[in-house]
Amino acid sequence: MTRALGIAEAEWEALYRRLEKPLYNLAYRYVWNSQEAQDILHDAFIELWARRARLIPDTADRYAWITVLNLSRKRRRWSRAKRFIYGDDAFASLPALTALEADTARAEEHASLRAAIERLPEKLRSVLLLAEFSEMSYQSISELLSIPAGTVASRRNLAVKQLRTELNGEPSV
Repeated sequence: MTRALGIAEAEWEALYRRLEKPLYNLAYRYVWNSQEAQDILHDAFIELWARRARLIPDTADRYAWITVLNLSRKRRRWSRAKRFIYGDDAFASLPALTALEADTARAEEHASLRAAIERLPEKLRSVLLLAEFSEMSYQSISELLSIPAGTVASRRNLAVKQLRTELNGEPSV
């Protein structure tokens, strides 16, 4: 017998265990800061807990993805606003990369990729990050974002094409 509405504590914990890493990866690719990504994940699950009585168990995963996506977007906007108000120098002391990454040859690639992803339009960035880090099918992403599955595929392909063009120094077509 399944309930139509509400998730129990055990279901909430199972949801967290199942989605913690992919949701963290999505948040991290939006804010590029480990602590902020953890905060987003924490805030999302606090929100899920607060709304547990109204959640439909079959759509709880979708709600978790949307919550993390929205919180990540909000955090990005707030970060940009802070940089505008306080200037870029106020954030220069915050490490963009971990010390280990800074000591490797991959640090430059990481920074280039990060910058290229940052420059993608929001519609392309959302689809790319969900497709690459959520382990969701195009159909699931299309339902999550309320767009056709074909649009998911074309946006992902366009995002990859733009990234390759920019990172390889190829001229835009």
